[in-house]
Amino acid sequence: MQRSDSACDLVVFSAHPDDAELCCGGLLLSSAAAGWRTGVVDLTRGEAGSLGTPEIRLIEAERASKILGLAHRRNLGLADGHVRDTDANRRLIVRTIRELRPQVVVGPPMEDHHPDHLATGELLRQSLFLCGVRKYAPGTPPWRPKALLHHFGSRPMAPQLVVDISEFFERRMEAVRAYGSQFGVEQPPGFPVRLASSRFLRSIEATLAYYGSLIGVAYGEPFNSELPLPVGDLVGLFGNEPWKDR
Repeated sequence: MQRSDSACDLVVFSAHPDDAELCCGGLLLSSAAAGWRTGVVDLTRGEAGSLGTPEIRLIEAERASKILGLAHRRNLGLADGHVRDTDANRRLIVRTIRELRPQVVVGPPMEDHHPDHLATGELLRQSLFLCGVRKYAPGTPPWRPKALLHHFGSRPMAPQLVVDISEFFERRMEAVRAYGSQFGVEQPPGFPVRLASSRFLRSIEATLAYYGSLIGVAYGEPFNSELPLPVGDLVGLFGNEPWKDR
């Protein structure tokens, strides 16, 4: 089957614009640098957020997408604050994955403070098998990604793998800062917004530094999988060249 222009090798599904940049922008940058086609699917426009507007966040997402070198980005237009694991939403996710045909799908963690993040993670978990069921949501050819990974969120995690993003750290944070309506802005009156605090981005940098320290690098992004990940070359995982002469 010929690949469509929207086909990607790795796709991140996010509840809101800026989630992908905050949690796995380094993975997107490193994958694109390796020659893989990368994409982001935002489920909502973030219209229920305390900061910015959907229109501003769309412009910011376009700016961040260029920094990340994405091959594709789309927004599914679900209601912010009301993402649910429903039959209709499963069909939407299945059709999207079948169109994009990724080898690897990345989504939110299964434990988090935001119900939309939890629902997005559960939607992906329930939909991945259905993507390969031929008679489910007929009209689109079946396609089942090889792996579903969950990035870090607002709760501690013990990662199964950490991606070295040291080379891409500055551009990753540049993509995050493309969302000028969300980070480092003046606090709105009333209940304070955690994202707007000047400490928030510093906490993200500290988190990446911590996970990087676990694998002996400057910065790393952690991921989990509910299933074992296949490895064909265990030694090669550590980046050493085979000995030419022994």
